[in-house]
Amino acid sequence: MAIRILAILLLLTFAGCDNSADNRKGSDTHIIILPLGNVDENYLKEAYDNIQQISGQAELHAAVDMPDMAFYAPRNRYRADSLIRWMSHQAKPNEIYVGVTMQDISTTKGEYADFGVMGLGYCPGRACVVSSYRLKNKKNFYKVVIHELGHNMGLQHCADSTCFMRDAKGGDPTGEEKAFCKSCAAYLQKKGWKI
Repeated sequence: MAIRILAILLLLTFAGCDNSADNRKGSDTHIIILPLGNVDENYLKEAYDNIQQISGQAELHAAVDMPDMAFYAPRNRYRADSLIRWMSHQAKPNEIYVGVTMQDISTTKGEYADFGVMGLGYCPGRACVVSSYRLKNKKNFYKVVIHELGHNMGLQHCADSTCFMRDAKGGDPTGEEKAFCKSCAAYLQKKGWKI
């Protein structure tokens, strides 16, 4: 039964991927910051300011309640993949939704059916979600936002330990991340980002 549920979750996850987003240009992409539940204004301002600086196309949406369908009662948290799927259905072809929450979020990762994460974004994709819940240094919140947006724009994880696109591997490496590495920055500049 558990294997069947895991298989269904994986199918739903892959069904949410939108490969047409890979050709999107950053300067043509409207990025909508969507507060999910009560979110500290400082996080929203930080996300907005950083996104506006790199893309010039940021919009702060009014807060909405966390959708009940994403709640995972056994662990008292929200499924990031369900939140992304929900936001992706609202996004127009030239939009990316960035869900921002202070709630705990999770996804399926390897052998873990419900693995807690700081953020999740499909590569490429039309939505991502970030959470302050697991972040050690709240001043680094924007790094998680930029990382997940990087995935939405088509970037994979990077081996450079100081790059924003580094894999967190279950930890919080944001204190070591300084900027996009040259390779990741060049990719995003081709997409229209101002880095």
